Amino acid sequence: MKVVELFAGAGGASLGMHRAGVEHLACIEKDKDAAATLSAAGFPAVCGDVRDLSLLGGLNPDLVWSSFPCQPFSLAGEKCGPADTDRNGWPWTVDALRVLKPRWFIAENVEGITRHGTHCDQVCAGPGNCAAAYLDHVILPDLRLLFGWVGARVLGCAGFGVPQRRRRLIVVAGPSRITWPKPTHGKPTDQIDLFGRKLMPWHTVREALGSARGGLCSSVVAWHTETNTSGGQARLPRSLDVPSSCPVAGGNAHGGLGVTHEDGSRRRLLPDECASIQGFPSDYPWLRSQSKKSRYKQIGNAVPPALARVVVEAVIKADGGQA
Repeated sequence: MKVVELFAGAGGASLGMHRAGVEHLACIEKDKDAAATLSAAGFPAVCGDVRDLSLLGGLNPDLVWSSFPCQPFSLAGEKCGPADTDRNGWPWTVDALRVLKPRWFIAENVEGITRHGTHCDQVCAGPGNCAAAYLDHVILPDLRLLFGWVGARVLGCAGFGVPQRRRRLIVVAGPSRITWPKPTHGKPTDQIDLFGRKLMPWHTVREALGSARGGLCSSVVAWHTETNTSGGQARLPRSLDVPSSCPVAGGNAHGGLGVTHEDGSRRRLLPDECASIQGFPSDYPWLRSQSKKSRYKQIGNAVPPALARVVVEAVIKADGGQA
């Protein structure tokens, strides 16, 4: 199976799809640093704007993956939703689909895109103002015009071995229904569900970081920083022995993850450590020539590779089982 990836970022989804056996024809990414990381990781990076349809010439993919920008729909952002026309990449994704005409399509975005705005109440304000209405009345209908089957589901990354409680909406469209991937990991005390299926224990912050950073296993608490409504920041404690909260794209300048050591000293996680929380391998080629701010941004915006892999494997299985 051959794929063209839109809004490819630094390669989280790319790596997951590669592990599933998919061949990349092009990974299109506007950010120069992220495109350089993609190239260093061995992917066919195209540094350009998805809106430039000339970049798609001569490509004939079986699958298109789009991680269209999440900022308009993120609960941590300004919550402008589809009204943020400068960053809403969905229309550009549809334009690319009409050019490429793939057999399958996968979209990934934040869980916030499934939620109605605060003023919707029982009567939605409409797809121009509300993320969930935009999903229901624009995104899914757009795909139903192009594909025979369309499905959407929110998946928790911790359930697939990622040491992080990141949740993402996955939309799949194609010629036939897929069987959605089932979680493989769960709470250590809750590893057998009602039907007797065994789950492996969650991967934890301690497991993700302990072997990579000397002394981290002696830390007594992990924490993440949140900005409250008055603009102040508070450190909220988190155990090292559960999946982490999400690394933030803003890095140290906008809060994030950190640890407190037994001697009381505190520090934020470094970019490489945040990459471990996302499930990247320790040898992934984050370029030291790039600023720390850029690396935090690339890592915080990335798709955990394990999530991309299980979704694409489900598509491959529905397509006949051969990547």
